[in-house]
Amino acid sequence: MIKKLLLTIFIVLATFTETFGFPVKVKDDLGREIEFSKKPERIVSLAPTHTEILLALGLQPFLVGVTDYCPCDCPEVNKEKQRIGGFANPDIERVLSLNPDLILSFGSIQKLFVGEFEKRGKKIFWINPHRLKDIIGSIERIGKITGTAHRAKGLKQNIEDRIKNIHEKLKTLSPAKRPALFRVMGLEPLGTIGGESFQTDVFHLAGGRNVFADIKKDYFELDRKTLFDRNPEVVVICGDDEETLKRNLREHPILKTLDAVKNDRIFVISCDLICRPGPRVAEAVEKIAFHLHPERFSSPYQRIISLGPSVTEQLCLLGLQNQLIGITTYCERPPEIKIKEKVGSVVEVNTEKIFRLKPDLVLATSLTNPNAVEKLKGLGIKVVSVPSPKSYEQLCNQFLELGRMTGRGKVAEKLVEDAKEKVNRMRKGVEGLPKPKVFVQVGTKPLFTVTGESFVNDFIKFAGGINIAQNQSSGLYSREEVLKHDPDVIIIVTMGIVGEEEKEVWQRYGTLKATQNNRIHIVDSNRVCSPTPVSFVETLEEIVSILHPEKKK
Repeated sequence: MIKKLLLTIFIVLATFTETFGFPVKVKDDLGREIEFSKKPERIVSLAPTHTEILLALGLQPFLVGVTDYCPCDCPEVNKEKQRIGGFANPDIERVLSLNPDLILSFGSIQKLFVGEFEKRGKKIFWINPHRLKDIIGSIERIGKITGTAHRAKGLKQNIEDRIKNIHEKLKTLSPAKRPALFRVMGLEPLGTIGGESFQTDVFHLAGGRNVFADIKKDYFELDRKTLFDRNPEVVVICGDDEETLKRNLREHPILKTLDAVKNDRIFVISCDLICRPGPRVAEAVEKIAFHLHPERFSSPYQRIISLGPSVTEQLCLLGLQNQLIGITTYCERPPEIKIKEKVGSVVEVNTEKIFRLKPDLVLATSLTNPNAVEKLKGLGIKVVSVPSPKSYEQLCNQFLELGRMTGRGKVAEKLVEDAKEKVNRMRKGVEGLPKPKVFVQVGTKPLFTVTGESFVNDFIKFAGGINIAQNQSSGLYSREEVLKHDPDVIIIVTMGIVGEEEKEVWQRYGTLKATQNNRIHIVDSNRVCSPTPVSFVETLEEIVSILHPEKKK
């Protein structure tokens, strides 16, 4: 009873502080002391960094305008917030039309807009962090002027704790063991960062060093001689398509002759992480540290929660069953994980239960409720979203990234190498065979199939078949369309009674080749829709036998 009373008092006091802790005066990075007489209620963010900070502080209801580059993984931001233009060229009149009582701006480019908004009577707060302490200071100041100082304090503590954990792992690292990193910021012309960039600090905290740390600039362009004189050991580039980015470096007229590129010492990291000095800076440090010094991170995460069946199975493949403390009710493989704590379904999760389990990593999927993801992040929990792959190649790349993230990089590489070898062998085995037309049914009401944009399409393509819906823009389909294309094979991935019922429905269509030749098959939906690189091989073997029964196994 006393604990509950104290908790109630704390909440009341926190709310009182948020509402009544004004006026406040806070200095921005131009040295201007700006006074806020009350909590801002109409905020415009001119940078993705600020948008992430505002979301982490729970200020989404007060955010009225964002740039075109602000977080696109938050549906509420996409649907509800007014877009005000680009980072370098925001539409000033559109910003003013939103009647903001706080505008948050960032970096040297946006420094030019400060005077213009001031002339128009608007409060604009400019931030330009260069070090980790500056990033944390930015979060604290934004928390203060928005009445969320206590949340900012929690966010600060979370970042500092994670950085401290990395420091403990790397504190015995000698200077000679810190690899020289070259950060690619542009290919045409070739650009990079200097010592004034916050990324230089990120590299140092991660156990590396910016090869151009002595250049007192944030960004600069360079020539071949300048780069080769430094001879960096690792090249860092940001983006999402790892294979394409690496290929671009290998084909670049200058970079292709760099030792780091020739030796495949290329690290690809998400632009959202490395380019934004905000609440996810600790995650950026962790990713780089794990890549540079995997031997010091036998298992960087000891308490992992998985919110998707495929992710759960992948973690187990990596040997992380003991670190897995929570799963969804849909996670069933391998069988021994069924005893793990359940935290909800693949869509709706119990955030309070997750918080009580004290995870150091939560792996969400594209199906996880975005509001739950934001709430968990706001509670200081590290959440990494694993999007649905669009191809087998993407599935493998995601698995490799999961391996690197969890200190199981070598294990992941070996599993992917073996799986790809088996896939290639099966693909060669069906070369020259007839290509049957295939309809894949993954839903009943409405009838739903897979297009060429789905990794499921690779099952059909690799097995030597033709997906009749591969060129469709949507997975919505009709039985009339199926009759029109008259597939040789129908594969149903809806399991149980529903699957058997659907098979009976198709068998009534006597004009279909698939019906006439008894080629309607039910395949395990978990294997098809939630694969790992390894289970993909097993399912592909089954699809090959379905499409080519004449071929001996």
